[in-house]
Amino acid sequence: MTRQRRSKRYPPKNLLVILIACGALALVHANSDPTAIGGSPMEVSVSMMPPLLQLPPAPALPNRASNAIQEDVAEGNVTVSHVEDPMVLHGIWALKMTETLLRKGTKSFETIPDYTASFYKQERLNGVLSEGSIIEFKMKHEPFSVYMKWLSGSDKGQQAIFVKDQNDGKLLVQPGGIKGRLTGVLPLDPNGSLAMAKSLHPVTQVGILELARTILKYQEKDLARGTGLQCQLVDGQSFDDRPCYVFTCVYESPEINSDYRKSIFYIDKELSMPTCVKNFCWAKDANPETIDEETLLEFFAYSDLKLLKKLDVAEFDAKNRAYRMRVRR
Repeated sequence: MTRQRRSKRYPPKNLLVILIACGALALVHANSDPTAIGGSPMEVSVSMMPPLLQLPPAPALPNRASNAIQEDVAEGNVTVSHVEDPMVLHGIWALKMTETLLRKGTKSFETIPDYTASFYKQERLNGVLSEGSIIEFKMKHEPFSVYMKWLSGSDKGQQAIFVKDQNDGKLLVQPGGIKGRLTGVLPLDPNGSLAMAKSLHPVTQVGILELARTILKYQEKDLARGTGLQCQLVDGQSFDDRPCYVFTCVYESPEINSDYRKSIFYIDKELSMPTCVKNFCWAKDANPETIDEETLLEFFAYSDLKLLKKLDVAEFDAKNRAYRMRVRR
């Protein structure tokens, strides 16, 4: 794949600047139908990355108090509250800015052919929060290819490979330990009960790009509905020693979002992509002081991210001798 010429650009560091620039975007969006919404330093320099964020020109604004932006804008029945902290956006501004970041980031990340990362995964299955697992992760976007090896947790030593339109569409899994040596590689339906026994999502939804696309689908619904949620975007945060924004959305009731009560995710500033996500479910009679601990539904994080690794097809082949996977004849 030929890479386009890329320039070094950073998202604005101060959310006050973002708020002003985002005003034009919000006004246009308000008067149109919602658009369908689809560690260690990286080995790739920022200058090699595609452009990430190009905000529209800042509109002319009336005089405001020096330490506050007092703008009460009713937009789709969502009101933008008082913004006194230039590092924080609230309400519709936070939601629209996050959507803008993820849209730009997704478009750019689609041009990245492959990457490796350390993938952390923790999910609540049948009401029980599983032990978190650290997974060696390799991803190739075309064709969609995944290799995973569990480095910790109850499935330590397990390996899994999935390549779109190969292996009869099966997910190839070899359990860890003695069980894996006895059974060898098991071809599983990626959406079947065995493959989904320890996961809330199929392997076809794994990876940073699919994570961003899933988030955008929820945000499309949130923007179209415009009520029943509280949002906040905070600047000046970090994850894996990398600068990030943190977006938080809390829903008022299961009727608004039956899947999640609350969502928190970190958006890497260089990539404009989510690298850490926590989603929380609904619960009855939960202690308000410990409700997040009691309702954590899923926790995904990608760290030690390395882009443009030029991964060979052998990296996604169960016959790769380095993996020592026992392929049945």
